[in-house]
Amino acid sequence: MAELTNDNPNRPLFFYLTGAAYGEFSQWYSCYFSISVDEIYSITTKPPSGDIDGAQKLEFKTAEQFMMYLKAVQFEDLAIAKKILATSDPKAQKRLGRQIKGFNDAEWDQIKQDVVVRGNLAKFGQNERLRGVLLGTGVRELVEAASNDRIWGIGFTEKQMVEGPVDREWWGENRLGKALMEARRRLRGEDKVLG
Repeated sequence: MAELTNDNPNRPLFFYLTGAAYGEFSQWYSCYFSISVDEIYSITTKPPSGDIDGAQKLEFKTAEQFMMYLKAVQFEDLAIAKKILATSDPKAQKRLGRQIKGFNDAEWDQIKQDVVVRGNLAKFGQNERLRGVLLGTGVRELVEAASNDRIWGIGFTEKQMVEGPVDREWWGENRLGKALMEARRRLRGEDKVLG
């Protein structure tokens, strides 16, 4: 049996569970960050139909919460948006995201990648330790090894990839990995400008 390790710099860096190696890359990883309401509405394609109690900035506990909140805002379901903000449980956040009234896949597809990139820019950009973890991956390909998700992950576990290996043509889209690599690229650019 092949050994499971993320130490080989010549292969993708796999992540999935929050408690495992590189769990910081999971959308469910607990980390506080904030984003201005103006920036939130610059990401969505619809103007605000109301505000969240007059707040100028919103705090998020996970990147999943940010993603589901923006999904609710995009479809103008402020009741669900408030419920998403009120819970710190990412499983509950995801469940609430599935209850959004008026949800339309085609419309969400237009913005979902940018939503996840921007959420991860805030998550990793506002936390020095997390920023170091992300930038410390160099130029390695980041891959969410989620066997149950072929959109945000690759549809296979790390174990399946190492024991297989599985041809890339069978992989899912790995949108989360791509969003993290884009956030890493932008953060590295900020460091060059500031340094």
